[in-house]
Amino acid sequence: MKRLLMFFTSIVCMLGCESNINYDPELHHFVNLLSGEFSSKKQADKEAGYLEIHLTNAPIWKEQQDYWFYQEFYDPSDTEKVYYQRILRIKRMDSLTIRSTNYTLPDRKKYLNGWKDLSVFNNLSIDSIKIRDGCDVYFRKKTSSIYQGKTNNGTCLSKFRANMAYTTSHIVITHHKISSWDRGYDTDRKQVWGKIQGPYIYEKISEN
Repeated sequence: MKRLLMFFTSIVCMLGCESNINYDPELHHFVNLLSGEFSSKKQADKEAGYLEIHLTNAPIWKEQQDYWFYQEFYDPSDTEKVYYQRILRIKRMDSLTIRSTNYTLPDRKKYLNGWKDLSVFNNLSIDSIKIRDGCDVYFRKKTSSIYQGKTNNGTCLSKFRANMAYTTSHIVITHHKISSWDRGYDTDRKQVWGKIQGPYIYEKISEN
C-alpha cells in the first residue's frame, strides 16, 4: 500500500513539474488581454469616418498545443453583416516575441457568428484551414500590459482590391483595449485602402 501511494505521488509530481515547465505566464497574460468582445462605439461616436464595429476573439481548441482563437469583425446592429473572419494561432517565438498566425476558413458562411456557439469548431480540423503566408503579426512587450505588433512590410500579399498588392497591420493590445490599423498598398507602395488618420480602437465590453 505504501509503495502504491509513493507511485501515485511520483506521478502527480511528474505531471505537476511538466505543467510548470510548459506554462508561460507572460503568454497567458497576453492571450487574456486578447480574449473577449470589443467595440469601437466610443470612437465611432467621437470621430467621423469610423463605424461601430464589434471584434470578438473567442478561444477554441483548448486541448491543442498553443492558443487558438476564432476572430470575427461584425456589425452589432446586424450580426449577419460580417466584415472579416479568421482563425488565429498564438505562439511564443522567443523570449521577446509572440507570433499571431492568420488562417482562412474553408467555408466562412458555415462559421458565421461562430462565437455564439463554439461547438461549431469541434469538427473543424487544423488541416482544413489555410495559413496566410507572410501575414503573421509579431508582438513585443512594451510595458507589463502593452504589446505592440506588426506584420513584416510587403510580405502579406492581397488581392482584396484590383490595385492592391499587399497589406500591413499594426496592432496595439493593452488592458481592456485593442487598436488595429490595417492598410493596403499598391506596387508603388502607395496606400490604396484603409484609414489614413489612424487605427480603429476597440474597447473590451465582455470577457469570454
